[in-house]
Order: sequence, then structure tokens, then C-alpha cells
Amino acid sequence: MDFQQLQTFCAVVSEGSMTEAASKLKITQPAVSQQMRQLEKGFGVKLLVRDSRKVQPTIQGQLLYETSNKILTHVNNVKHSIKAISLDLSGERIQVSTLNSIGMSLVSPVISNFLKLNQDMSLSLSYGTGEEVIKRMQKKEVDFVIMPDLKEEYGRDISMFKKQFLIKDPLYFVGSGRNHIVPKVISIKEISRFRLIQVENHFPRFQNVFQTTLRTLKIPFRISFESDNVGTVKRAIESGLGCGFLPAHSIHKQLRLGRLKIIDIKGFNYSINLNFYSRSYDNNKNKMMEVLSLLIQQQTQSTY
Repeated sequence: MDFQQLQTFCAVVSEGSMTEAASKLKITQPAVSQQMRQLEKGFGVKLLVRDSRKVQPTIQGQLLYETSNKILTHVNNVKHSIKAISLDLSGERIQVSTLNSIGMSLVSPVISNFLKLNQDMSLSLSYGTGEEVIKRMQKKEVDFVIMPDLKEEYGRDISMFKKQFLIKDPLYFVGSGRNHIVPKVISIKEISRFRLIQVENHFPRFQNVFQTTLRTLKIPFRISFESDNVGTVKRAIESGLGCGFLPAHSIHKQLRLGRLKIIDIKGFNYSINLNFYSRSYDNNKNKMMEVLSLLIQQQTQSTY
């Protein structure tokens, strides 16, 4: 067993396919198969079960997957921290902007640790609605942005920023975890039963798709409360004022603690692609943003 085999094994389990794992790791499918045979031979047990549709771990494989994920996370954290410490960032300043939900969940923890490792630099983090962040990008007031795909969600394309895919983030319809009569599954037509609470000015395409779907099906609905602050919307839903859609990255803790419940809507689902957007520089700022992006990617893995 070696480190590469563990990485490949985790990719196979998470992707559910050796072909998809090969694509993700940028190696050949036969190479993936060979590594899995060597890994199973080393442990002397079957780790994966293959059927016509997907690859799944055995009980022993699931144990290895959970342990290996922790090992890989720790190793990656160390690698990224070493890169951060090794940069000479004296006098550098970086400006980061994002939606408040993304900032609170994914960016703030990383920035705090990054600043501890680089005390001779300065960093500015600003929150805003989608349009506010886009205006900052257009005015070149920011160096680094984490946002839903600008073209897909806002119909914008800002060529001066390089785009890097981060993660696909589902929007969940959630209700209060304190409400014992909140159903687990509903049909789209049952939306009319609920008072709707909405995050405004963050996901305009989603709002258009959702409301167009309801109007097309002639389903009555009413937005009872809306705010451009995701924290305010979460608290309103938790207190039982209504139900609404929230991005998965913003409610991980509330779901784990049972303060929110996911309500599955049959026939309707929506996900956003979270991306890094960064400007190009010829100095240490490029390296700094590269390390930041790696650390934030690591944060998403621990959050999800």
C-alpha cells in the first residue's frame, strides 16, 4: 500500500466508477484497476464490489475509505500550510470578495489561518450581493473572488478574471428541525402549503427557474420574507417562520445539529457551480492566490 493507491481508492469510492476516478486523477482506467488490485492484495481482502452500474466499497473498504480520507486531508493541510509559510509576502495586500454565505462558511476559516502563517501581509475580505461583487470585479477593486458561475447564474462574463471550478453546490429546500411535522418528501405542487422564505440577490437564475416552474404548473406561492443575508434567512427558517432554499455549504452545521431539515421536492432540484475567479499578476500575489485557492478547496472537502 502506498499514498498514491489510497488517493486512487478514495477517488474510486467517491466517484463510484473507475473510469470517472481515472478522469478525475488524469490517469488511465487500466492504471486505476491495477492499483486497486494491488491494494486488495496488500490487505488480503475484497475492498470493492463491482456491478453493472457502479463500484461500491465493502464493509472493509468503507472503513479504509473513511480512514484514508482523514489521512489525505491531514497530509494536504500540511502541504498547503508549508506552501503558505514558504511565501515571502512582506508588504503584500490582497482583496477578496464573495457572498456572505460563502464567506462565513468557506473563506473566513481559511483566511484566519492564512494570516497567522503570514503576519507581514494584509488582507481585505468584503461581502455583498451577486451584483455588488460583480461591480467590484468590473472596477478591478478585488483580486480574488469566490462566486456561483457568473455566466450561468448572472449572465456575466468578466474576461479579466481567470475561472477555476471549485465544487457543485446543491440548493436544499429546508424547514425547521424543531417542527416535527415537516415532511421529508413533497411533490412540487405541495409548495403552496408552505410560507416561503427567500435569499434575495444571490442566485437570480435559480429564483427565475423556480418561480417560472411554479407559474407554468399554476401553483400559487407567496414569498413571506426575504433578505440578502443568508444568516438572517437561516434564523427565520430555524424559528419556524417558513421554509426556503439555502446552499448546502451554508447549512452543514445546522443539518448536523438537527436545527434544519431537508425537504426533498420530487421532480425539482437545482445546484450551483462554485468557482474561483482571480486576476493575473507577475509577483507573489499570484502565488498567494494559488495557495489560498488550495486551502479553500481543502475547506470545502472538510465542510462537505
